[in-house]
Amino acid sequence: MTGGTAREPLRRRVPLLRPPALDRWRAARSALTFGLCFGVVTAVAGAHNGVLAALGCYVDAYGARDPYPRRGPVLALLCTGLVLAFAAGSLAAGDVWAMTAVLTVIAAAATLVVRTLHLSGPGSYFVVLVSALAVFLPPRDLLETATGAGYVAIGASASWLSAMSGRLVRPYGPEERSVVAAFRSVAAFADATRRAADTHPPGDTTSTGRSACTAVHATWSALHDARGRSVTPAPRRRELHTLMIRLEAVLDAVQSTAERGAGPVPAAWGPRLREAAATVQAGGHPDLRPAPDAAQALWPLPLPPHRSLGAELRHALSSASPAPTIALRVGLAVGVGTVLGWALPLMHPAWVAVGAAAALQGGPGQQPAQRVGSRLVGTVTGVAITVLVAQVYQPGVWATVVLATTVHGISRGLPPSSLLARTLLNTPVALLLVNVALTGGPGLESLAAYRLLDLTLGMCLGMAAAWLVRGVPLRRVCAAVAAAVTATGHALGERLATGRAGVASGGAAWRHMTDLWTMHASVPAEEFRSTGTADVLWPTVLAVRRLLARNLLGGPTVPAPDDGARVSGHLSSLAGAAGAGLPGSPACRAELPSPGRTPRPAHDPELHPRLAALRSALDHPASPPGAGPPDGEL
Repeated sequence: MTGGTAREPLRRRVPLLRPPALDRWRAARSALTFGLCFGVVTAVAGAHNGVLAALGCYVDAYGARDPYPRRGPVLALLCTGLVLAFAAGSLAAGDVWAMTAVLTVIAAAATLVVRTLHLSGPGSYFVVLVSALAVFLPPRDLLETATGAGYVAIGASASWLSAMSGRLVRPYGPEERSVVAAFRSVAAFADATRRAADTHPPGDTTSTGRSACTAVHATWSALHDARGRSVTPAPRRRELHTLMIRLEAVLDAVQSTAERGAGPVPAAWGPRLREAAATVQAGGHPDLRPAPDAAQALWPLPLPPHRSLGAELRHALSSASPAPTIALRVGLAVGVGTVLGWALPLMHPAWVAVGAAAALQGGPGQQPAQRVGSRLVGTVTGVAITVLVAQVYQPGVWATVVLATTVHGISRGLPPSSLLARTLLNTPVALLLVNVALTGGPGLESLAAYRLLDLTLGMCLGMAAAWLVRGVPLRRVCAAVAAAVTATGHALGERLATGRAGVASGGAAWRHMTDLWTMHASVPAEEFRSTGTADVLWPTVLAVRRLLARNLLGGPTVPAPDDGARVSGHLSSLAGAAGAGLPGSPACRAELPSPGRTPRPAHDPELHPRLAALRSALDHPASPPGAGPPDGEL
């Protein structure tokens, strides 16, 4: 990609308070599925069973950003898990200790499995919700439980079909949307870097750089998920892979400019990247030639081979994963909430357990305290609206079907970051469903009051669990850094020794870097109080990623086994230091080699400054003020 150096006028942008963007297609699709399941089952088998079918439709909260080859089987597993969770909760109803055991195990296991599958959505929250509501219902025998689970399965199956329906219209839609977002984010980074170079002193581009790296990394993850286990990719996915290789080269060039002032960023890069994004969004293939020489079609690099489900689960339980701590936290809070729900004179004890899970789930990039604040405000507002409406109107069964369907659809169309708005909308839906299920019950106003009381108690339990189980242990963070640096050393060493990037070593290095990225994103979202660990970790994450980008884009070199051995050995020593403590800690610094020992490969001189940058990140991980963690969940 080339372009001139003419300066663009700097436009002032005044931030406006706007309502969150609504995904109209997803909202309409979810409303249609929810309404059909709730309405048809209510008409055929009664409102009580209609509510069970509506509960199964909560599957539509998951998988919206996952490519179809992965979305199908993973959502099918979730549907099965949701039905089994309902059945287990129903069979345990009436016995407080059986309920406690079942909900604790379901909450911990669902949290672990959802994180292992990397399924987009609100974690294990809705699995806990369905199981907790089943526990609250009157005790059932085996036949009644099977019948109720069947109605839940109807809603879950309909939601699965709805989630997969887009494949008939645009089978590569999720990957294309991710590629579009990556191109636009890198375009913004290129524009910001060019403008920053024209100011004195140079402006800070850390925030836009992080956003660009995050968007590109998320797209690689999407392409990895879309590839499945097929050896030969679909032509469209191969095109998207080639486009991302070229975009990776552009991102690497802009990062070099931002870090070291390595030449000006051409003024045409930003507009051409946005034009390419528009072409991909329209289903076309943009012509980005002439592209940087390093942008080559290197399929399947950097995509690693897929791990089996067993291997994924073993990794989730390993020392380099944050999942066990998070699952323990959720299970502990839900178990204690279940016991308190029965011990205290509460009307709806299930909501205590649900509130505990809610405090620890959802809200990408938010700490537990922030999630609780958003959910509490949303719940209070939703309860207030429900009570005010109930003063003048008591909806019947069919009015409830219409209202719940409409509000449910709108809530599904909101972006994941709109936690407060989604909670505000989900609260009336839950109240309407319970009010219909409890024929002759206390009424909508009393349910709303108890919902607020029970959920608040549950959220307090969630906060207590977040305080007792203090986020992600630092030893797991250090293990993830060490594993990523070690794998990067093997990949670079093989490329220097043989002259070419190895598919196996490069894929393994990318996988470990992805694990490190996941760890980095998990740390701030699981901290009771901000510790700055994510900011300390970010320079190392970026340095590892830049080394892997060089391994991918550097092209063939003259084989130099000595250089390969030196680079691999140097990174092995850095990995040992990273495993000893967080970047910048005395334990880490004590293990670092001296700066003068950083290798200088003769046939790839660009590697030396990147190796030095990694050592510097482990020694002095200073992040610019105000730099936050990367956005989103991978």
